[in-house]
Amino acid sequence: MTPDLQFGLQLTVVGMGTVFLLLAVLMIVLTLIGRLDRPAGGETVPPPLPDPAPESPPAPARPPVLQVLSGGQDLDADTLAAIAVAVITHRNVRRQQAAPVMRTHQPGSLQHASRWVTLGRALQNQTPPKR
Repeated sequence: MTPDLQFGLQLTVVGMGTVFLLLAVLMIVLTLIGRLDRPAGGETVPPPLPDPAPESPPAPARPPVLQVLSGGQDLDADTLAAIAVAVITHRNVRRQQAAPVMRTHQPGSLQHASRWVTLGRALQNQTPPKR
């Protein structure tokens, strides 16, 4: 073997050995930290909870209280319901249209927007010269 190849192989073995050694040391340190970090007195099992006494069935849930800030105007329940339906409908329609609305350009329309892009694509499409 040439001295350069021997030096290269020796450097590779030493470097990879160092990496694996440091990984092993790190694993041991983390394992020790995990063991030292346990609560004192070992693991304790909490006492079982007593069985709850049978209760009457729960009361039906009340509808959530809705507070509307209307800027001093009183809104009746029908108007609030109409506004809620309009907002939900608008959100669902907008969600379906979000991709086309948010785009500034059609996909694929900016293929020649930059000289760098054009040059790069032209170089990619050329066949390499024969040597």
